[in-house]
Amino acid sequence: MRARATYIILAAALFTACGGSSSFELPPVAIPEFRVETVTAANFPVKLAFARDGRLFFNELRTGNVRILQSGVVQAQPFVSVNVETSGERGLLGLALDPQFATNGFVYVYYSAAAGVHRLVRYRDAGGIGVDETVLVDNLPSTTNHNGGNIGFGSDGKLYLSIGDNQDPANSQDENSRSGKILRFNPDGSIPADNPFGPGNPVFAMGLRNSFDFDFHPAFPNAMYASENGPNCDDEVNRIVAGGNYGWRPGYPCGDTSSSFTAPVVRINPVIAPTGVMFYSADEGPLLWQDALFMTDFINGRIQMFGIRDGSPPVFPAEMLEVGQHEALLDIAQAPDGSIYFSSDVGIFRIVPE
Repeated sequence: MRARATYIILAAALFTACGGSSSFELPPVAIPEFRVETVTAANFPVKLAFARDGRLFFNELRTGNVRILQSGVVQAQPFVSVNVETSGERGLLGLALDPQFATNGFVYVYYSAAAGVHRLVRYRDAGGIGVDETVLVDNLPSTTNHNGGNIGFGSDGKLYLSIGDNQDPANSQDENSRSGKILRFNPDGSIPADNPFGPGNPVFAMGLRNSFDFDFHPAFPNAMYASENGPNCDDEVNRIVAGGNYGWRPGYPCGDTSSSFTAPVVRINPVIAPTGVMFYSADEGPLLWQDALFMTDFINGRIQMFGIRDGSPPVFPAEMLEVGQHEALLDIAQAPDGSIYFSSDVGIFRIVPE
């Protein structure tokens, strides 16, 4: 399939509104074209993670399998298979490769264990098979829905983990609860001494309802942006900072403007159920895509793109990448060759710039 992304550029106006010079201008940019290719069928591949050697690791939410796509073929034997609880939104949720994966082979997995808890586990890659299972963090809260479950490394080398409010908004405002938070760990599962809520507390940010995914801006050290699922209003993109409180609480009012909480970078109505997010940083990609935040849309099966200047609103407004007749989009990731992969409940697909 061939498609064209149409962009309405309002960067100069937004830059001025945010305090920039009125003489600011964007360089002329050709409208990028792309095509969408089907890569493989898959069973609810909720998380995608590329190794630098081109292999794509992905989670199957309900089977408990982490699988590897190599040279266009899904390997017959799973990397690992874990025993997962699959009621509601539970399952095999998070997947991340160590920043030093090329030398240590470490793969991190976050899942809903049959014991009724969530568990963060590390494996070592041995020729495409996960060995040396090590439980890093156990007994994290789990319930039927609002479990979050993304994991990923920041440029500070720390491992971040999102957990939803477990269907209780009060959890999000309780500093001692792990629910409704983004947590921060050392790669071995210990708690960093400089976490914002004190020694022994893994909480990095709070006041979240169900943050499905996050990524780090490639141009700004450890600048984290996360998708957030609202109730029947106010889906969000948030700039996550240490100690930040993002306002989800009992009695949350739609369109909340309380100065007591950190405001979202983007607020989306009507809701779309935002899922995967990814910053694009390939040198060979279209200029308009550089450092842009891509976000998948579960309800409408579309991909939104935002231009992000760290610490400010988007440089240009969201534009839709119409990627065909796909529903229930789950995740999005950049391949080493600069193409973009995204997943739905039934497969994995590729966006190739032309």
